This record gives sequence, structure tokens and C-alpha cells, in this order.
Amino acid sequence: MKFKTIFIFIFLLACTSTSNLEEPTQFTGFLIDVNFKTTSEGELKLKSNDKILKFHAKNLDLDFLTINHLNQHMLIGDPINISAIKKNNNWEILKIYDLDGTVHVE
Repeated sequence: MKFKTIFIFIFLLACTSTSNLEEPTQFTGFLIDVNFKTTSEGELKLKSNDKILKFHAKNLDLDFLTINHLNQHMLIGDPINISAIKKNNNWEILKIYDLDGTVHVE
């Protein structure tokens, strides 16, 4: 009986810990919309593999220059990388960086 209880406990622990862990997904593409209400909240639209994806930015530490630089990427057509996780059916941005690895926000 003790073995069965321990097994069930370990099984439930493994199921809950793996369901809460989500690896970030990496996207590469072209910004088609940069819309920030404040320096810490906004959204980006990225065209990647003929799909348009919407990303939400909440509580990111962006400044005015970084937001303008993202607009520059959009206007020039410079590709960009976004690392994000899916929360409540929305892509939440974790990191924005250039193809050469230069990080804009993390």
C-alpha cells in the first residue's frame, strides 16, 4: 500500500510540473505593426512564414529609443527575432533581438 501511495504521489507531481513548464518559441520575421500604449505595454505584429502573428508585451522594460528602433526595423524591412510563450491563447514576448544576436529587450 505504501508503494502505491508513493507511486501515485510521484506520478501526480510529474504531471503537474511538466504541464506548467513551457519552452519559449522562437519566431523570425518582419514587423508589420508596432503599437505601444506605454513603454511597458503594447503589441507587435510579425509576418513569419506567410503568417501574421500578434505578440503582447506586458511589463517589458522598453524605452522610447527601443520602441523607435523597432519602428525602424518595420520601416526598413529588417528581420527580427522574437522569443515568446503562449499564455491564455496569447503570445507573450520574453525577448526581442536582431538576427546578429543584439538584444533589444529581455
